[in-house]
Amino acid sequence: MLAIYEKKTPSLDLYRPLRNYIAMFYSEREAQNLEDDLQTVKQYRSDLERQPDPSPTSRRDLLQKYFKALCLIETRFPISPDNDHINSVTFVWYDAFMQKQKASQQNIHLEKAAALFNLGAVYSQIGLSFDRATVEGRRQAIHAFIAVAGAFAYLRDNAAVKASVGTSTTVDVSVECVGMLERLMLAQAQECVFENTISKGSTPGVCAKISRQVGLYYEEALAALNVAPLKDHFDRGWTAHVQLKAALFYAEACYWYSLELHEKEEIAEEISRLKSGASTLAEAKKSSKGAAVQLLDAISKLEANINRNLDRAVKENDRVYLMRVPSPSFLPPLPAFSMVKTMPMNEVLDASQEKMFASLVPDSSAKALPRYTEMVDNIIWTQAEKLQQGSELT
Repeated sequence: MLAIYEKKTPSLDLYRPLRNYIAMFYSEREAQNLEDDLQTVKQYRSDLERQPDPSPTSRRDLLQKYFKALCLIETRFPISPDNDHINSVTFVWYDAFMQKQKASQQNIHLEKAAALFNLGAVYSQIGLSFDRATVEGRRQAIHAFIAVAGAFAYLRDNAAVKASVGTSTTVDVSVECVGMLERLMLAQAQECVFENTISKGSTPGVCAKISRQVGLYYEEALAALNVAPLKDHFDRGWTAHVQLKAALFYAEACYWYSLELHEKEEIAEEISRLKSGASTLAEAKKSSKGAAVQLLDAISKLEANINRNLDRAVKENDRVYLMRVPSPSFLPPLPAFSMVKTMPMNEVLDASQEKMFASLVPDSSAKALPRYTEMVDNIIWTQAEKLQQGSELT
């Protein structure tokens, strides 16, 4: 399975620009009162720059805290090139997959997108750390992988577009890339479910449906990898891995579904499904350069099982059933069933209950206050004018 590496960033001083803004637009006393919050943000950013953290779980907690802090900073500190904004802060982040490419923006949404991306990356590393040879290890891995999917889905829906404004952007935080990573992590979560299904000795029909959905998730990720802007952006080994996994689990579904067909003595379709699985594996192996040895071994083992059952089925049909074998293209799609879904991250990343910078009026509220005051003044002036006109009439 695949884990994602974090994006990297050079050191950045947020403390001084934020403090200067408070002192200038509020007061020096306010800046002193918020010293603890300013130091906390400074520490979060400093810890973020140090890679890697020895503990993935503490890294996860740091990224969640820092993202919430950024949400609070966004509403209280205007960071942009404008003269009356905080224009001395430039966020710089390198692409996780092409590390020579970087984005450089005076835009807090890039910082938020990077924090979310790294949160997903850390969750993926946590997922790979569990022992999937045990039921508990697989359960924990499933939870981690759907959390990865949740982080990337949240990034796609809340920060990807805003972080891609302007010319200085990177592909890794694009809508297309994080959408692909979400499907990839759902594939790995469903794959853990399939491993559970096999270990429990579930029926061939159930195994076929679970494995087919694994393949569908990998196929969706592969489709995104094969078109712009992701085409040629990833290491060849990544694309080969996803392509082989898609083929492997399509063939797994064919194999397990054929066992059910054999029990029903539906020999013609059994032969057709097995042929489809075998040809898919044979074709996929042509593009196997760069793939992991374990994955190639799994393909070889499945290929042997499929060919053994295919030889048996063909012989039985020739001797007993004498049925016409349909072309795989005329068969209905294999049934599939998903046992995983993207974890919602709204509650995990909700900053509404955080107390940091609570004494500062959020920027949106500060802008709304003069408008509200002006509206009230206009209402009072209008009513006073009406009263004066009424008095004159009297």
